[in-house]
Amino acid sequence: MKFKSMLKNIKFGLIAFICMGSSFVALAQKTIKSGTITYAVEFQLPPDQQAMAAMLPSEYKVAFDGEMSKFKLDMGMFSTQVIYNAGTNESLSLTEVPIQSKKIAVKMTSDQTNQMQEMQSGEKDFEVKATSETKKIGVYNCTKYILTDKISGDKTEVWTTNEITIPKNSLTTMVKDVKGFPVAFESSSNGMKVKMNLKQVKEEEVPAITFDVPSDYEVLSFDSMLQMMGGR
Repeated sequence: MKFKSMLKNIKFGLIAFICMGSSFVALAQKTIKSGTITYAVEFQLPPDQQAMAAMLPSEYKVAFDGEMSKFKLDMGMFSTQVIYNAGTNESLSLTEVPIQSKKIAVKMTSDQTNQMQEMQSGEKDFEVKATSETKKIGVYNCTKYILTDKISGDKTEVWTTNEITIPKNSLTTMVKDVKGFPVAFESSSNGMKVKMNLKQVKEEEVPAITFDVPSDYEVLSFDSMLQMMGGR
């Protein structure tokens, strides 16, 4: 009887271990379909842009629901929302300039979205190399990638995790050709470097995200926006 009792306990222990192991795997590969992502942001500005430092945010927050996401940047003098569809790579920008009483909406196709991203982060051709270096950032185990600019030779570090799966958004699309969800990464443009470190991923319901343009916004074409920005 004692042997049968021991055997029963061993079987129970194995079943519990398997169940716990399965739960761990499910947690380690969790897919989050709706919620918010918050990154802490650190800016490194060139001398001629130091006056902007006080206006820059200390964090970026993205809301997402499936393939749709919304990112808002508030600079005081103006604010911009970027709504992005990860499935089609299309985007919508909604910019408000209170001092000029202007509200401008621009819808962008996939090609136009890529062009805008290149303008913001610079047209760079990177060599991507996965390393064997790992570390824990927050609650996530991460792997290090090295991105080398093929022209300048400048190197950039990207840390990603495979413990969560989240659709791409307008921030993480800047990180290309790496596996996993970006936890810590940086970008640079026009001498300004931006470092982003994941603070929180919160699984929750968010208000519906659509490409609907508010009625009080003026709709501009992509080409008209580039002319206003001096891009053409």
